[in-house]
Amino acid sequence: MTVTLMSGVTGVGLSSICQQVRRQLDDDYLLLNFGDVMLEQAMTHNITVDRDELSALSHRRTQRLQRRAAEYVADQAETRNVILSTHLAVKTDAGYIHGLPEGVLRDVAPATFVLVEAAPDTIVERRGNSGRDTPQATEREIEFEQDLNRTAALEYARERNAPIQFVENEGSVTEAVEQVVDALNAVSE
Repeated sequence: MTVTLMSGVTGVGLSSICQQVRRQLDDDYLLLNFGDVMLEQAMTHNITVDRDELSALSHRRTQRLQRRAAEYVADQAETRNVILSTHLAVKTDAGYIHGLPEGVLRDVAPATFVLVEAAPDTIVERRGNSGRDTPQATEREIEFEQDLNRTAALEYARERNAPIQFVENEGSVTEAVEQVVDALNAVSE
């Protein structure tokens, strides 16, 4: 089975796209959020029960949780196709770190990368209107985060010899969902 890794900065609409993509695919596909899997691992090991506290963990502890989460994803991908929603560059209290360090990338073994983007001003507006406790950022910070994601996507795709699909989520979410579904269907052919 395969892992399709979907990524985008907070506020780009990644969760909405992933959920709608999953609904359009057959039951062979499982949607996982890497941060949620890391939190489950943190809870299992009595580290934290609060997702917001993950960014305050030491780099070493974060790497351990990433490896445990990657092993879980790899186990799931043995019997089902997985759509894995994650950040390729993760903001922590110490700065940005790789979302998929070497061992994690190897375990997850994505066959395709989907990078979802929108204009920075659109993302700023979405973050402000989300009603969630979403970190606010300037357009410049969002540009930086998207640049980090692009760089990480290229690095990871090169490492895995996998394609990157670019999806723009500016207008209709339906259009973005159709692009992702088309990309997944092309990979499975």
